[in-house]
Amino acid sequence: MKKLLPHICIDTAVIFLVLWVLDRINEAMHFLSRDVFKFPFLVFLILVIAESVILIIYQRKE
Repeated sequence: MKKLLPHICIDTAVIFLVLWVLDRINEAMHFLSRDVFKFPFLVFLILVIAESVILIIYQRKE
């Protein structure tokens, strides 16, 4: 899980970046205001928090 979590966070961050760019190009799409955006954003936040906690624990053990 420790090796997989950073990759999932990077993938999710790239997805959000693409959605942000698409929303700026075509504002009628409303990617950032729909409910579809809210769930992946919540998953991204949870993953970032989990990754941070894991990295803090790992660094304290060293």
